[in-house]
Amino acid sequence: TDGIKEVVSRYDIDAVHMDDYFYPYKIAGQEFPDQAEYERYGKAHFASIDDWRRDNVNRLVKEINQTIKREKPYVKFGISPFGVWRNAADDPTGSETAAGVRNYDDLYADTREWIQKGYIDYIAPQIYWSIGFKAAAYDVLADWWGKEVNNRPVHLYIGQAAYKINNNADPAWADPGEYGRQITLNRGSAWIKGSMHFSLKDLNRNPLDVKNRLIKDMYSRPALIPEMPWLGHSALKKPSVKRAEKNASGHTLYIEDAKSNGKKTAYYAIYRAEKGKQPYLVDTVRKTSSRTQTFSDTDTRAKGACTYIVTSVDRLHHESRPSAKQMVK
Repeated sequence: TDGIKEVVSRYDIDAVHMDDYFYPYKIAGQEFPDQAEYERYGKAHFASIDDWRRDNVNRLVKEINQTIKREKPYVKFGISPFGVWRNAADDPTGSETAAGVRNYDDLYADTREWIQKGYIDYIAPQIYWSIGFKAAAYDVLADWWGKEVNNRPVHLYIGQAAYKINNNADPAWADPGEYGRQITLNRGSAWIKGSMHFSLKDLNRNPLDVKNRLIKDMYSRPALIPEMPWLGHSALKKPSVKRAEKNASGHTLYIEDAKSNGKKTAYYAIYRAEKGKQPYLVDTVRKTSSRTQTFSDTDTRAKGACTYIVTSVDRLHHESRPSAKQMVK
């Protein structure tokens, strides 16, 4: 906790992210050597060593979150745990899975408690299996985790197994469409806010042409990071587009921040609409120290007449109202 406090206090970071290692994954025939510590610190308060271990992890997660928020309330805290809390065979409220590893029973990470008690701002379960996989189906788990965060101030992002594409015994991962189907499933959920891909090096290998498919199709346009209203909100006034010019390379916008925004604006979101179409997000641009700055739209589709709208966005991704429309012919 002290180590994380030092990083948060000294550096301008957006979030603290923890992976799924709390107590180590079990090894057959080896017991984690903490019996003496349990006898000394936990036995008087907990009926079993398992309960004591879970309490240790819960306290760690809670204290890290409290420490972060005391230092900088806007810094997010999230965790990417193993993809299964408990199987339904262990607990009727668990998922309809038969996973060999479970957070609660094997890693002593009670992810449900973190969600219910608000110890984290987001959770990104590692659902590293295919849709319909018998022991732990992607679709089943995505739905289960969605219901866990429903009506709670915790975002759900899904950990996607890019490393398994064309590299796993499950034949589903040899199908170029599997990864896209998972993302499509996410987008059809009211609870899932996005994806975290493990890992970038695996996507960059472009297995089964999946990277190119994502760029051309599902990720052809940028998206803003979802808001977390419970972390605060900057009341931003809308910016103005002072003028827009057509030139040889595309269009250049001259954006001016509202005087009262001060240091609240972190970046601008640039929207474009071709004739007769709805505006869509083109790009974002970091705010400079200058009150007026430029943005160059070099997309070949911007050569013809179109309209631009700009919003100011704070570091927690809350948007202002849109600027007045600016047309370029």
